[in-house]
Amino acid sequence: VIAQALLLEPERAWKIADVADVASVSAGLAHRVLARLEAEDVLTAEGAGPQRRRRLVNPTALLDLWAEEAATERPHRSAAHLLARTPEARTLALARNLEAAGIPYAVTGAAAAAMLAPSVTAIPTTEVWVQARALPSDVLAAAGAESVEEGANVVLLQMTGDAPLAFARRQQDVTITNVFRLYVDLRRDPRRGREQADNLRQEV
Repeated sequence: VIAQALLLEPERAWKIADVADVASVSAGLAHRVLARLEAEDVLTAEGAGPQRRRRLVNPTALLDLWAEEAATERPHRSAAHLLARTPEARTLALARNLEAAGIPYAVTGAAAAAMLAPSVTAIPTTEVWVQARALPSDVLAAAGAESVEEGANVVLLQMTGDAPLAFARRQQDVTITNVFRLYVDLRRDPRRGREQADNLRQEV
């Protein structure tokens, strides 16, 4: 989450307290992460004491570093089917149903990428992060989707915490992950994920 905060505001000069506040982490954790990134030559520091500020000098390196470490993530996946005429209609219906039920979510993967990078056309499934404490069965019921073993066109993703929902944004009446989270999620897709991730990185 700290990496995403820095990438989303690449020109900002950061105090530790600012990073902790924006990323919703402790000051101690923020300090440890920033110290590591300084050692990796991703950040530079100026000033001393409470006024010490860090600046992002190598966003490419930070994105690559985070993407490499995020590759080890193993989210819990719940497969389902939602009846819809088109992939776009499916994504919109899923978003509206989850919003109506008050369930925090963020669409990711090919469905989100297609909203930002037009060259992404194949959307075999709509992948969506939902809050960690939600029961998959409750989420699927609210979404109007049916749990399936085969033929899934919706996949719910959950982690032990809600970090994947951080800095989500609105796009075409749908809440999607921020672009950096989206890039990392695409890279993990064994189908055309790496190709789509590279396209997103180039275009967006």
